[in-house]
Amino acid sequence: MLDLGILNKAQREAVTHGEGPLLVLAGPGSGKTLTITQRIFYLLSVKKVPPERILVITFTREAAKSMQKRFLGNCRGGCPVSFGTFHSFFYHILRESHIINQHRLLTLQDKKKLLLPILKKYRAQEALPGKEEENLREWEETAVKLLAAISYYKNTQDQERAVKGLSSCWKEGFEAVCREYEIARQRSGGLDFDDMLYLCLWHLSRDRELQAYWRKRFFHILIDEFQDINPVQYEIVKLLSGNVCSIFAVGDDDQSIYGFRGSSPACLKRFALEYGAKRLLLDINYRSREEIVKASLLVIGENRERFSKMLRADPARKDPAEEKIVCIYACESACRQYEAVTGALLEKQNQETLAVLFRTNFRMQRFALYLKKEGIPYEMKEKTQNPYSHFIVRDLTSFMKIAEGTGKREDWLRVWNIVEPWEGRDILEENAESFEKREGRILLEKIRKGKNFPPGLFIRYISKALGYEKHLRKKSADNGEIFEEWLEMLEWAGEDAESCKSMAQWMRRQTEWGEAFLPDKKEPPAFFSEKRERSRISLMTIHASKGLEFDCVCLPDCNENVFPHGRMPDGEDCEEERRIFYVAMTRARKSLELFFVTGTKERPRQPSRFLTPLWKQYYSSTSSSNSQLSRYSSKASETLSYSSSSSIKESSGSSLGSSGFSL
Repeated sequence: MLDLGILNKAQREAVTHGEGPLLVLAGPGSGKTLTITQRIFYLLSVKKVPPERILVITFTREAAKSMQKRFLGNCRGGCPVSFGTFHSFFYHILRESHIINQHRLLTLQDKKKLLLPILKKYRAQEALPGKEEENLREWEETAVKLLAAISYYKNTQDQERAVKGLSSCWKEGFEAVCREYEIARQRSGGLDFDDMLYLCLWHLSRDRELQAYWRKRFFHILIDEFQDINPVQYEIVKLLSGNVCSIFAVGDDDQSIYGFRGSSPACLKRFALEYGAKRLLLDINYRSREEIVKASLLVIGENRERFSKMLRADPARKDPAEEKIVCIYACESACRQYEAVTGALLEKQNQETLAVLFRTNFRMQRFALYLKKEGIPYEMKEKTQNPYSHFIVRDLTSFMKIAEGTGKREDWLRVWNIVEPWEGRDILEENAESFEKREGRILLEKIRKGKNFPPGLFIRYISKALGYEKHLRKKSADNGEIFEEWLEMLEWAGEDAESCKSMAQWMRRQTEWGEAFLPDKKEPPAFFSEKRERSRISLMTIHASKGLEFDCVCLPDCNENVFPHGRMPDGEDCEEERRIFYVAMTRARKSLELFFVTGTKERPRQPSRFLTPLWKQYYSSTSSSNSQLSRYSSKASETLSYSSSSSIKESSGSSLGSSGFSL
């Protein structure tokens, strides 16, 4: 039911907006779902709009179901307002317009099966004899990258950016691969989500009767999370809206974090300019404490391509003066960082919900293994891969097996290709035993020098003395971003092995702990206490945390190459990385804990540039924020914190129609 009394001034103005397009800029925790549902009630009860003429679109089935449930919970009797996602709505247009019949929805695995034969046809000569398993893994990785590029192209029509992350050979062959993939897809009778958008745009833009029919179906279109719209979706909305439809667009350009799917905050600006849309700002954050709001605004304020907006915390809520709200921790190593994160979580046990957010899925996996080792319960709902299945861990394990005298033919093949690529391979292929006695003898002696080393030290020996780091650099083809990721994996493997007394123990751990990541597991990897109590610690990527909130949020790895991800991305990419960081910060209600790794003299690590505005604001008496960060970074597990006193101090460390639109 309509209840204007529960709304603040900005929300009320948005809900009671008259005809014409409106852009509602909704900051984090500003009550956008309440505003949208009240807007629907206003259109029904005050404007007397027929419910079947109202369409509500959001981006995920969960969000659409949640909003529909919230609406129906406050609605008397049946009300055929249509709720759905972009994909479900566009698919319905294709079905009802008889453009497509029943199509099987292609999974990622289905699409890889269609693409892999095409890739092998073009690059079959790159396969390495004797390394079938590794070849398959590399082909699949290439297939995933190309499928992402094809998806991006279908959603944006921007081929230049679509192929940006591909190697030169695949950039050159992208158009040919796309053509063959589309032929294979059509023959399969399958359809993916991107095809729903692409086909819908193609037919609506060419069939005037079809376009006119769908324009008459809805008088009002309400779109949630408008910042996540991509160019193809935007063009379809334009075709459907025409000049008579009122669009009520709710979003926040500062929370646009799906650029890899083609989403762009530029679509909000296009909407404002092309439609001449009125703008309103929901400026009160009812979720986060004042210092969290202030800190997050300092960070996002560094972005240039954004709508300027002044946000504030709920004025009725005051921060406790004695409590630290936002803390920054400097840690010498990844292991020390894990200890600091765990310590922060244990200190916040009085708070109901705790979350550790990660830039990538792999970083989340690594921390999950650490918590398991420490016996600390956690839960993790995202699909993950076994970090012990990474080729680096498999390489290191082969070295260990050879050192202990248990190496098999496949271990020798793997190791020999690393240390002395291709030389002696023919002999090894013919007779492994003869090889070990002759050409492999010198290599065997080198490896067995580290036989009695602790596993962590042995990995360092492999990296430096046996040239494994050099091998990784060569394998990465001087791609600095990939090489850095592999070095971090190598560093993690060393730290993980360091906690084991022997190589055999580390290899047993790989089998025992890796089982939690097997794909046939019905539940995602999680570890619970002996009492089987549900853990209050949630691990998730920042992208998965979108729309959620927690009492305490810990954000590890606040370093360059992680935030922003990769090496010195361009301006547009860096701004998206800053928005990702901002989304992570604004998930916190009561406390926010930020961590970065300082590294060692041999491999120093730089704190993220996104921490700089926080340092400048709260330690203005220093002449150089970078020098101060360096000074504090020299001490391991040291905490730099600021509370509401604004001072830095150190401390230790369906179908459409009368029944509405189905999801």
